[in-house]
Order: sequence, then structure tokens, then C-alpha cells
Amino acid sequence: MTELRVNNFPEEILAVMDGYGQATGKCRTELAIEVLGAWAEQKKHEATLICRVARINPLVKESLRKREDE
Repeated sequence: MTELRVNNFPEEILAVMDGYGQATGKCRTELAIEVLGAWAEQKKHEATLICRVARINPLVKESLRKREDE
């Protein structure tokens, strides 16, 4: 696993995370993985829909796409 460090994190957010951790038994790391994992899944879903609706194949190189449009 890769390490993620965040400097100057807002104290209010950390306080909420810590309170949530006390209520659920989850540590900051578990919560960050849970929240960021859900965010990443949502972004992948959005990207998939955009590519489908716009009929874009992200595996085709940009230069080849331009030739197909001509």
C-alpha cells in the first residue's frame, strides 16, 4: 500500500473524524480509505458514463481519434 500524507488539514474535519472514530471504532486511516474509496468509485462511474455518452474510446490514441473524425 502507498502512504498518503496531508499537511495543514483543517482541525474541524479532524475533530469530526476523531469523533466518528470513537463512535464506530474506526481509525482515521480506515475512514480515509472508506471515504476516498467511495469517491474514487464515483469518479470512475462518471468517467465511464461520459465516455459512453460522448462515444469516446479512451484506449484509442488522440491522434487516431482525430483522423477518424475527419
